[in-house]
Amino acid sequence: MRLRTLNILLFFCVTAFAQNAVFDDLCKEFVKEQGHLDRVETGLDYKINFQNIRDNYELAKQETFYKNFSEKIKPVIKEKLNLHELIRLSQLKYECDLNLERITLEKKWNDSGRKIPEGGLHTMENYKEWYSYLVKFFTSVNITPEKVLEYGQSEVDKIKKEILLTKAQLGFKSEEDFYTYLKKDTFFFTDKTKILKRYGSIDSTVRKNYKILFPEYKIAEIGCMEWPDAGVNTPPGIYLNKSNNPFGKDVFQFNFYGSKHNARCMEWLYMHEAIPGHHFQFTAKAGLKNEPLKNHLFYFGNAEGWACYIEDLGKEIGLYKNPYSYLGKLEWDLVRSSRLVMEVGIHYYGWSFDKAMQYWKDNIKGQDEIAAREINRITNWAGQALCYKIGAKVIKEIIAQEKTDGVDIKNAHAYILNHGDVPLQCLLNCSRGEK
Repeated sequence: MRLRTLNILLFFCVTAFAQNAVFDDLCKEFVKEQGHLDRVETGLDYKINFQNIRDNYELAKQETFYKNFSEKIKPVIKEKLNLHELIRLSQLKYECDLNLERITLEKKWNDSGRKIPEGGLHTMENYKEWYSYLVKFFTSVNITPEKVLEYGQSEVDKIKKEILLTKAQLGFKSEEDFYTYLKKDTFFFTDKTKILKRYGSIDSTVRKNYKILFPEYKIAEIGCMEWPDAGVNTPPGIYLNKSNNPFGKDVFQFNFYGSKHNARCMEWLYMHEAIPGHHFQFTAKAGLKNEPLKNHLFYFGNAEGWACYIEDLGKEIGLYKNPYSYLGKLEWDLVRSSRLVMEVGIHYYGWSFDKAMQYWKDNIKGQDEIAAREINRITNWAGQALCYKIGAKVIKEIIAQEKTDGVDIKNAHAYILNHGDVPLQCLLNCSRGEK
């Protein structure tokens, strides 16, 4: 009896090993064969993306590949895969489905005369389908434009209330006095030496405390420097991994346009771009086991959603002790939340630039100098600005699900970090146990 039981166990182990080996080969095949296709990755500017659409002959080749690969992965026995493999299987299905949706839209666009829309997608006959696709592409989440707008408005309302509460706590009764005070020179660094010293202090605090909430890693030093040639349209900061810059090291660049840098933005910005944001995320990914899909696919919702999500945790790791630093986080969170509403308004409901500007003025106080920049961004980069807040929203849902299953916050964060670049929808589904 014991020998028979042992033989049965050995059979299932060998079968599972064979299954996993076949699955690994499927992942390798996907990367290799997709690399042979004449396709251009979707970029930020929607007009350039339209220009790069291939003719129907090439699109037919792509369609054949994704349809055939969808059939190839159907026989995979999910019960014999471990969690990481289940997530990768979900990722392969996600890629095939999303690309087939893209190809269908691109073929129709070719057939209709390849006319590139101006001022957003709303002038297209099938704008709803195009924008719904871009929402999914940039967030890596199955969410509709209607739900994006609804969530954006709820976040705008919530953050506005929190800003009003902060204003009252700081002793301001008049809104005019409050925003006039925030324009004072004392809130702006004009000396780069002082900026570097302050970011060094933030770095030291975060490195000392991040292990309270996140897995411990050996995190490389990150160089802090002025963003070269920053202009009126330059964002507050950017992270550049050493593999993607000429400086030979990981770099965090800050906007010093006009020879000033907003002191209120420094803590949330460091968290977003450095630790435990993008630099931390890259550190975690670099330590993962090398496997076929690693570093071949990128998801904006995963990357920017994570960096946006962790900004809420500044108090737990020793930051936001100064109420004005926390206010700076709220100020930018209001911009990000408003972008959800305005972008869906422009591309899905046909808002004009002026209507979007009016929404900005009605909801965002004290930041009119960046209004045109942000509205032009969401008009030209259809879908991209959604990845921050929608990504963070779904990451919160994943964390909540993991904690419901008895996992502590540190291991819940590890669940997201330990799988690298994966669509958030796949991480969420597998966290829920959906196969």
